[in-house]
Amino acid sequence: MKQQDTTEKKPGILDRLPKLGKTSQFVLLIGIFLVIFVGLFMLDRQLSTKKTELNGTMTNLQRILSGAQTPQSKFESDLAVATAESEAAKGAYPDPNQAPEIMDSLLELASANDIYVISTAISSDTKKGDIGPTLTFTLGLKGQIPKFENFLLALDSKLPTSQISNFTFTVASIEGNYDSGTVKITVLSYAGE
Repeated sequence: MKQQDTTEKKPGILDRLPKLGKTSQFVLLIGIFLVIFVGLFMLDRQLSTKKTELNGTMTNLQRILSGAQTPQSKFESDLAVATAESEAAKGAYPDPNQAPEIMDSLLELASANDIYVISTAISSDTKKGDIGPTLTFTLGLKGQIPKFENFLLALDSKLPTSQISNFTFTVASIEGNYDSGTVKITVLSYAGE
């Protein structure tokens, strides 16, 4: 007698799907594969963007780490240049003891602009600011207002550290008389260390 085979066959993938027609089963499988493929595709896109960003960061780090260190001589030459520039800038600031020479240059400038100086005064503020003490020159002027303006404009080239603190002028009421004015000029000076 023949024995009957009691082992059962396992159903295949198509047999496990719900009882649908062959075409519906095929469309369902394609849908499943598309969902998986789209998910993996999106994951790959995000990873490639992140990979590009990380590669750029790595390249920058390698450049920084592999860069040659700046030699001490470069720092010393930069310090020498900065020191020379600082000394040159200090040279633009007059010494407080040069107040008479500064007044003489202001008088020459007024004369060059056809202005008569009728009074002068010099005062010094000895408290030190960022640079040093300030010198204040007060000049009484007599002439014509356009020439006063030329005088004031020429101050910048004559005294680069000067600042006009106060300027008043009076127009002559009688024709042929001179206009008058008073100018207060503050000059920053450098007293050294």
